[in-house]
Amino acid sequence: MSKEVKSPSAQELHVIFIRHGRTTDNAKGVISGGVADPDLVPEGREQAKEANKVYKALEAKGLVNDETPLFTTDRTRAIDTGKFFTGRENAENFSTDQRLLERLLGDWDSKLTERLQKEVKAIEGFSPPNEEKPADHKAHVVESLDQHIKEADGKPFMIVSHGGTTRRIAAYFGIEEGLEVQNAVPHHAVSKDGGKSWEIKKFSVDENGQLQEEVLPKKLPKAASTARTMENILQEHAPNTSISDGVLTVKTDINQEAKDALADDLGQLLIGKFYKDEGAVRVEGADVAVKLDKVQTEIFQEFARLKGMGISTQ
Repeated sequence: MSKEVKSPSAQELHVIFIRHGRTTDNAKGVISGGVADPDLVPEGREQAKEANKVYKALEAKGLVNDETPLFTTDRTRAIDTGKFFTGRENAENFSTDQRLLERLLGDWDSKLTERLQKEVKAIEGFSPPNEEKPADHKAHVVESLDQHIKEADGKPFMIVSHGGTTRRIAAYFGIEEGLEVQNAVPHHAVSKDGGKSWEIKKFSVDENGQLQEEVLPKKLPKAASTARTMENILQEHAPNTSISDGVLTVKTDINQEAKDALADDLGQLLIGKFYKDEGAVRVEGADVAVKLDKVQTEIFQEFARLKGMGISTQ
C-alpha cells in the first residue's frame, strides 16, 4: 500500500528532477543528443539505485509515493533510471513526454566529444549540421514544465530526463546556465508562493540514511578547464598537419613524452576516452597519426576551417 502524500499548501509547489545515470556514451566521452539511445553502464545503474535512497527518504517524509507521477522520455537511459530511482520495475505511473528529450545534435550526434563540444559551442554563429537550435529546445522544455506544473495543481511530480534538459529545467527555476549536471543526482525545486519564486536544492543521503538538502545559489561559477584545447594544438601544429583518407597526421620534432601527450589529447578530443581500445592513434618516428571515420573527419576539418587554420589534404 502506498503511503499517503501530505497535501501541500495551496501556494506550495514541488518538482523533483534528475538526470539519467552514466551511459555508454558518457563513458566514451561523446555527446548524446535526443536521437541517441545509449544504455546505462553498470556504474549508471548503480548511480540510479543509489538515488533510490533519496526517493525512499522522500517517501518517508510523505512528499512522494507510488502514485506520484513521473515524466520522462522514451530513451532507454531515462526510463531505466526512472525505474531504479523509484523502485517501480514496471514503470508504473510513468508518462512519456518527448518535449523533455535532449537537444537534437544532428549529424554529429554521438560523434562529437565532450571536450571538443565546449570549443564548438564557443564559436559564435555556428552549430553542427542539422542541430536543433538552443532556443527551440528551451521552448519545448518550458512548455512541458508550464503544463505539468499547472496540471499538478500543487501536488508533487517527478522528471527523469537528460543533461541538457536538466540544465534547462534548472534555468526555468532560476539557476543560470552554470549548473554542472551530475548523473543520477536528484534535485528539488520548491516554491512557497505558487510559482512566483523557486528554491532549488540538491538531495543526498548521509551515512545514517538521513536526507540532506543543499540549497543551490542562483548563479553557479563554471570551473575553468586546464586541459589542452584543439585550438591550442592547431595554433602550434597546423603548418605540419595534414589529413588524407581519414588519417590525420601531425609531423613534429618534440620529444617522445610530448608526442605521447599530443596523441592522447588528439585521441580524446576527436574520438573519445576509449580511443586506445580502437587502436586509432599511433606514434611512429616524427608522426602522430589518428585514424578518423567520416564524421570525425568532418568535425575536425570544419573546426579547423572555422578557426582559420589551413590543413593540408593529400
